[in-house]
Amino acid sequence: MPPPPVPKCPGSTSYPSKPKRPPLPLRQPPPRPDRHTDRVAWNEWFETELALRYEGYAYDSIAFEYCPDALPWECHTMTWRNLTIAQHKKELMSTEGVLIAMALENITYGTFEAEWKALSMEKKRELALEGLYRGSCNCPGDNLRHACPELRIEVLIGDGEYNVINLLKCIMAHDPTGNRRVKELFLFEHPYITHEFRHTPAAPDGLKAWIYSRMLLRNYCIVDTLLGILEASTGHPGSPTYAIRYHATQPHDEEREDRVAKNREWNKKHPIDKSTHGTHCQEKKATAGYGCIKCYKIMDRNKLKLCARCQLAFYCGSECQKKDWAEHKKVCGKQDFDVGRTEPLPEAPSEFIGCPPVVNGYIRTPALWRQIWYLSNSDSQYRVYHFDTGPALSHSITIPHPPGAQNVFLVARRRAMASGSIPAIHMMFKIATHDADPSTGMTWAGLSVEQMRKQFEREYQIEITEETMRAVEPFASPTKRELREEKEFYRKRLESVG
Repeated sequence: MPPPPVPKCPGSTSYPSKPKRPPLPLRQPPPRPDRHTDRVAWNEWFETELALRYEGYAYDSIAFEYCPDALPWECHTMTWRNLTIAQHKKELMSTEGVLIAMALENITYGTFEAEWKALSMEKKRELALEGLYRGSCNCPGDNLRHACPELRIEVLIGDGEYNVINLLKCIMAHDPTGNRRVKELFLFEHPYITHEFRHTPAAPDGLKAWIYSRMLLRNYCIVDTLLGILEASTGHPGSPTYAIRYHATQPHDEEREDRVAKNREWNKKHPIDKSTHGTHCQEKKATAGYGCIKCYKIMDRNKLKLCARCQLAFYCGSECQKKDWAEHKKVCGKQDFDVGRTEPLPEAPSEFIGCPPVVNGYIRTPALWRQIWYLSNSDSQYRVYHFDTGPALSHSITIPHPPGAQNVFLVARRRAMASGSIPAIHMMFKIATHDADPSTGMTWAGLSVEQMRKQFEREYQIEITEETMRAVEPFASPTKRELREEKEFYRKRLESVG
């Protein structure tokens, strides 16, 4: 008697019949240890799961199709899934921009790669575990580490294709500008995942959206883990994010009640220990709130406005809703799935009021882009420069004396940021350090001359010494127009923060 054919979606292409395999015994994994109290056991739990899932991986699974007894993707409407995917892509792009900028600053312009290779294996394991922990606390779906064969400690610290350095270089090549913004989303690829998450052309849109959501959450895990390893290796303190709900609860109509009932039945057949399988840190659950989908401002849910059309997107007011309409209209009320429709619009780099355009041929370093990002923050509008005092810490200054020096500094800053003008960089350095105590090398701002020197050298990739300062051409005095423009920019910056 011939074996029965493989089940297919209605209208799908035919597949050659093959023997039906006996069902595999259901394996319920042991409870996952708490990551906050026992990181080692928590990581070993995941390492075991990944080993069982991918070691000796066999390419014999059938592509996802419509399966009437397993519908975890049908408990939400397509509008909700489209909106969630669009929001996740926007947030993931933002995190990728930060990761790329930090990786460029430490690998291309620094010595991180050599320092990492020189570390002992034990130290690498320690940093990899710290990065995995930080990543799991920050990503919105840490359960999707199940789908990350790259995120095993021995893989991350080894010499293979998916080690830390190679993964960082892979995402750096995607957008090497280092301006903390990416124009397009980057997704890490792995042959196991490409095969495992494939689906037939006839698969329903709900299934396609569910698979794509899992791909995004998997990449969240990788990106946040790499950022965690890089931060831990360079002395940056951990900074867990907090869960914000951007979507309203969907109306309970008859169609949704049917989907929820099917999902409950599926969960009964596939039980999960929810006490240890939560996707957020307890700190997140305690501080989770509702926020504007555009500006991320957390507010009382009753004070937020809902999109009148889809009744899903929260906004703090009409201004944010108008600004977001160009993106939101692509998914608002849409009942089908299209990956391109959920693609976020590329964000412009953060620039302060009066930030000059770049002269053709000049490339700003990631450290200079970070300076520009510092100056674009609302609490920096009355400051003129930031100097690093530690990992993720900076000290901002003004130039109160001598009279008129701050305006000259601002003109020099504008020239330097536009073209990398060496005379302008030297002038900024002279003004910032003019009153330094010769005996201690400290300035009135509480920063040393050496700190300021290293800052300018790192941002502009030059060397500042007495010899170079004597050899460079003199700084051209600011014109009346430049001084007038800088005064106007400064006034607008003060007005922007009240």
